[in-house]
Amino acid sequence: MKHLLPLIVATTVLLSAGCANRGNPETAPDTNGTKAEPAASPSGWYYFSDSGIHPAQNPAEIPPRTFVPWTEAVRVSDMAIVGGVPAFLINRLGLMTTGSDNAPPALHTDAALFSSATAAGIYNIANKTSVRLYRNSFFTGTRTAGAEGTDSVCMARFEPGTGTFTPSLTAADFGLPPDAQCVTLDRIGSMWYAAFKYEQKSKVQFSYLEFETFPAGKAPGENVEFTGTEKISSETYQKSVTPFRYRDAPESIVSILSGIPATVGFTLRVYAPLSHSTETYVRIGEGTPVDGTAFVSDERTAVLFADGTFYLRNNDSSAKVQTLQLPPLSNGYVYTSFVLSSKKLLVSWEEQRFFETGRAGLLEILLPDAIY
Repeated sequence: MKHLLPLIVATTVLLSAGCANRGNPETAPDTNGTKAEPAASPSGWYYFSDSGIHPAQNPAEIPPRTFVPWTEAVRVSDMAIVGGVPAFLINRLGLMTTGSDNAPPALHTDAALFSSATAAGIYNIANKTSVRLYRNSFFTGTRTAGAEGTDSVCMARFEPGTGTFTPSLTAADFGLPPDAQCVTLDRIGSMWYAAFKYEQKSKVQFSYLEFETFPAGKAPGENVEFTGTEKISSETYQKSVTPFRYRDAPESIVSILSGIPATVGFTLRVYAPLSHSTETYVRIGEGTPVDGTAFVSDERTAVLFADGTFYLRNNDSSAKVQTLQLPPLSNGYVYTSFVLSSKKLLVSWEEQRFFETGRAGLLEILLPDAIY
């Protein structure tokens, strides 16, 4: 069985990998109080650079990277089902699709859009996929300008058939100054909420919007109409985008995690094949909450926590919860998200320091038969 990622890295520029000692790995804490089954040997470690995705024989071979704010780092920032296949959004690079029977895995990029902007989220709207972009360093004096005509782009349409991106929406389409940056966009219940940041009379300003429908984009020359658009206060916005309570999470997630003690708090970003975007659920517990990612479909439910504890269950009455412990990472490193492609598990990892990110990449694992 072919690995997914070598087909992608073959098209990128391979940098010479310097030796970087990450230290001795420590055992990841057990989230639910029971020992997880060990993972099979990893199929491959991969790391990101400014030019693409590169293989490494082991983590010690991954070259160091300068720590930068997470908004500026080459790292996985979101995951979704795009065109029927799992996909990662990789900040500063583009959209990586895992492939299907009809298309090989690929890294789709557009330097004019991605190289100087923060790629913040994937949105599936009206059977169209879009990516949200903004320029985080707009007010710092060190901003890197994008290609001509791209600085004002806040949404870019992705065409799975061609693997290309087309600028689709700007701040002006929302009735805001053209240099405004869409720093957040969330679908909460039946409504959309957006926060824009811009400079006016040498002062940083914010505008908060609420609207019912969100167009996937427009063709050149077309006008965009948002249904029920309303400017709201900062207080109303903050209340509206509060994460969901864990008790309201999909039942399959609550069931698969029922063995975790109630004292353990966690935050889960959940995505599904038909969801507009990821949704966040929070369970209050003791101490610092554990970050996690979850996937829910009609066929199966899976959850990954930052320490590498992975849960998987097929959604039928006789299925058992399978638990897998991914390879432990050194101090300062965490697992951040995942996608499932057939029997392959692709997991993103990164080196974190407060609000900054250093090294980042992917781990590919072939799930053991007993787990899958």
